[in-house]
Amino acid sequence: MRVLVTGGYGFIGSFVAERFFKEGDEVYIIDNLSTGNKDNVKFNHKFYQLNVEDQMCEGVFQSIRFDVVIHLAAQVNVGTSMVNPYLDSQSNILGLTNILQLSHKYGVKKVVFASSAAVYGLNDDISLKEDALCDPLSLYGINKWVGELYCKKWTEMFGVDTLCYRFSNVFGPKQGTVGEGGVISIFINNVLEQEPLQVFGDGEQTRDFIYVEDVAYAIYRGVEYDLKGVYNLSTNTETSVNDFIYTLGNLEDIKEVIYKEPKQGDIKFSRLENTKIKQDLDWEPLHNFQAGLEKTYDWFKNNRSKKRTTTVG
Repeated sequence: MRVLVTGGYGFIGSFVAERFFKEGDEVYIIDNLSTGNKDNVKFNHKFYQLNVEDQMCEGVFQSIRFDVVIHLAAQVNVGTSMVNPYLDSQSNILGLTNILQLSHKYGVKKVVFASSAAVYGLNDDISLKEDALCDPLSLYGINKWVGELYCKKWTEMFGVDTLCYRFSNVFGPKQGTVGEGGVISIFINNVLEQEPLQVFGDGEQTRDFIYVEDVAYAIYRGVEYDLKGVYNLSTNTETSVNDFIYTLGNLEDIKEVIYKEPKQGDIKFSRLENTKIKQDLDWEPLHNFQAGLEKTYDWFKNNRSKKRTTTVG
């Protein structure tokens, strides 16, 4: 099977690409390298350096004739979406519609779209099910919600099978510092550098953290079992920032924790119901938060040691 992963050099994309490669599929990557890193992908693949909204993507679709497209390329910074809505829409709307149009034109069997828990907004009725009210707070959330509608209509109008996953807070090795899951990588880097941790609020705010390898496997299974529609992709558990700090403290000494005023508009509690995907896909996350955090911490610590060795050498 020929699989295209847009954003395949990114944090999540690199794990997804590796999952399909390990299953014996041919992997192709489109990435503009704005946040992705070629070092994230070590296996044999074909790479095209393009923006997903670029019309030159058509030549790639025309020559390869993909079976499946995993569309992960996106502008993922909520703050950026608020100060530069054009940039967010260019990537998250024009990029998606370009990929959907080319998928229809060149016979792609399935498109998987990375949506987000951000579509729900300030909905306190947790855990949130897929049929809960969507009222996004940010332009990023709005565009992810609109993206789901595009996928739905491309299926209805053009017969392109689509699967939309509403990611909860994904974390793991190779992660940057943007997004809700980014607090994991930020705090791990802080403790490794013996810097204090800065918490906005009382630390009792919760997030539904899901380990990146569980996300990659769910995406693969969704293709393998021909899943369609909209699904939460989560652990259906809540971990507070204070719980995270306590768990991290068992792995590395924490110098200091500084509590600051909460950020305006921050969601206090977040948890996504995952019963639907567990039933329809026979999937569930294999990593609890502690197991995922230990793997993530080990990667950052080892990667930091390698960088130091390279610099010194």
